[in-house]
Amino acid sequence: MKSISMLRAVKQGILICDKDSRIYYYNQAYEDYIGVSLSAALGHRITDFRKGAKAPEVIRSGKPVEGLLRKERGQEYYVSIYPIQEDERVIGSISIVTSVELAKKQAPKLPGEHEGTLAERTRRFEKNEIEYMMSVYGSDVAAKKKIAAQLGISLATLYNKLS
Repeated sequence: MKSISMLRAVKQGILICDKDSRIYYYNQAYEDYIGVSLSAALGHRITDFRKGAKAPEVIRSGKPVEGLLRKERGQEYYVSIYPIQEDERVIGSISIVTSVELAKKQAPKLPGEHEGTLAERTRRFEKNEIEYMMSVYGSDVAAKKKIAAQLGISLATLYNKLS
């Protein structure tokens, strides 16, 4: 099997950049995000198409960025970006992009999700949503403040919903 054939089969967007943040490859799912054919984008810097792209930062630092929630051009998605290393040198990056919609569809359904009173089901749903967001943003106080702000609730309410 060829590597490129495997990357084409993935539902998530896959972007590969070289050491200069130039586009080396992306699959059809990523093309749908970027709105430009691979043949037109090949060799261009990713920042030519995604102004806030984090790939250059990952390539410079050699440190991955995981589960970053982004909103750009009306698209909301999660992205994880990893440095590609060869002989201890960073030679590029690979980005994996998942739309928020796809992430929700792929999230496992919980047993008993539709059991109990409406109040019990609502409480479970709220707790699960907060725990999911914590898996993306982290669970320290700064992350919880950010989550509470996004949900439009106070930090104290967030803690109550987790208990």
